[in-house]
Amino acid sequence: MDINTIILVIILAVMIYAISEHLKDKNADAESTKQKTISEKEDLSNEEVSTYGQVQERKKQLIALIENNLSEHPEESEQLKDIIEDWAELKIEAFQNRRSWVRASPSD
Repeated sequence: MDINTIILVIILAVMIYAISEHLKDKNADAESTKQKTISEKEDLSNEEVSTYGQVQERKKQLIALIENNLSEHPEESEQLKDIIEDWAELKIEAFQNRRSWVRASPSD
C-alpha cells in the first residue's frame, strides 16, 4: 500500500466519523423537539378550559362569597371584585382563543 492510499483511507474514515456524529446530533435535536412538542400537547390537554357559562357561575359564587364575608372591608372587597372580573375576562378570552385556534384553517 502506498502513502496516497493510506491518506485516502484516513480521510474517508474521518469523513464517515464526522457525518455519523452530525447525524447523531441531528437525531438528538429532533428527539428533544419531539419531546417538547409532546409535553406542550399534554399541558394543553390537561389545561382547565371553562366555558362562558362556567366562568360566569364561578364569578357569581366568588363575588357572593366576598360580599358575605368581607362586607366590613369595602375597599378590599372592591379590589377583590376587580381581580375576579379580570380573571373572568381572561378565562373567557382564553376559551375563545382556543376555540378560534382549533377552528382555524391550516392556511391561516
